[in-house]
Amino acid sequence: MSLAIRELGLADKMLVEELLDTFSPDWRDALAPGASGAIAFLADGDSFMFGAYEGSVDQGRDPVGWLWGAHMRRPDGRVMTYVHQLAVHEDHRRRGAASLLMEQALMAARQRSAHKLWLVTRQANEASNPLYQSLGADFEPGGSQLYTWDLS
Repeated sequence: MSLAIRELGLADKMLVEELLDTFSPDWRDALAPGASGAIAFLADGDSFMFGAYEGSVDQGRDPVGWLWGAHMRRPDGRVMTYVHQLAVHEDHRRRGAASLLMEQALMAARQRSAHKLWLVTRQANEASNPLYQSLGADFEPGGSQLYTWDLS
């Protein structure tokens, strides 16, 4: 079966919620009742999301992967693209979905004239690190540590 990658837009609220249910099952809409976090995300011109589907999404296929992130303008005027999450169902891994999703993100970054695409993962992420390197990413062993602040 072939894989289809679809960039999601404002008309795809149901598909976005399906991806959230599949890959972030504990998600909740953080906006006020009647509002939609999915629509707010898609309406933001700097945000992007891709879904990976076995076969055609228009035929009602189940999602097998997703990727989302944002384009950010730097103070010097250049654009950087950040990939926040890439996930593929465990039973669909090693079939090309992650590569296709990353290629779409790279294409989206190029279309925005971004000078860099970046993401953060752990050194111990044995599934993803070889993928990123195979797609031409630079990797520094012993490189940066991720720090986060929970502001909620």
